[in-house]
Amino acid sequence: MPREASITYEQVAAIADRIKAAGGKPTPRQIRERHGSGSLGTIHKLFQRWEGSQPASIETGSTLPPALQRAFLDFVAHERATARADLDAKLSDIQAAADELAAESERQTEHIQTLENALQASQEEKAALAGKIEQMEADRSAVQIEAARERLAADTTRTELAKAQVRLDTMPILERETERLRSAVDAERAARSDAERLAAIAEAKAAGLAERLADTQARHTHEVATLDSQLQDYKRRDATLEAELSAVRKESRDLAARLAQAQGELEALRAQNAGHLDVIKGFTAQSAVTGAS
Repeated sequence: MPREASITYEQVAAIADRIKAAGGKPTPRQIRERHGSGSLGTIHKLFQRWEGSQPASIETGSTLPPALQRAFLDFVAHERATARADLDAKLSDIQAAADELAAESERQTEHIQTLENALQASQEEKAALAGKIEQMEADRSAVQIEAARERLAADTTRTELAKAQVRLDTMPILERETERLRSAVDAERAARSDAERLAAIAEAKAAGLAERLADTQARHTHEVATLDSQLQDYKRRDATLEAELSAVRKESRDLAARLAQAQGELEALRAQNAGHLDVIKGFTAQSAVTGAS
């Protein structure tokens, strides 16, 4: 959607009228400085419209002999007819170049804004990726802590089983205490069976957790590598956008300089043309007065 102009023709005309009333010669740059905003290209187009609405001024020159006046007027008419086509062509070319430079300057300004928005979005996405990586690292640390806790429980169960086996092996096998010890042996066997079952369960859980930890670490390593690759891509995109933004800004400054130069040339040609027209009008008016006398 095109941006709304920040300066109107009425504002340009009012400022130009005030400068002219104060005895100065208004220019697009003076109007922009007094208004405080607006594209120089837009102000230039509106200023040309104001200039076209201004009445031409006629200055009266000194009195010359009628023969010299006729000869001078014939010479001026001939030179005017010869130079008018070239002058009009130059004015048309410079005006077209100035309009094109103004339009290009406005397009570059919009392009700079688009690049700045893209850079801001890229930086926000990069920050979100960094937060996701930190969260995944925290989750992996929690899984490692849980696996270490399960391994400690399995080691404790194996120690208790070894103690029960030692107690069972060191019992004196005495004939007279067989009946008394049988119940104890049965109890120890039951305890050993329970301990072995618990150890097997703990081992299975530890193996499962180790496998889960390995899978999680592999998956997290792959995801971290993928996220790191994406982060590098975003960094490269940021660098590319920064370089492109710098190039566009430089090109915009060059276009502004070229536009100012073209405007200067256009104003010089207009001043030269206005001088020629003023001289011709002055002599024409004087000749008419002399002829009437």
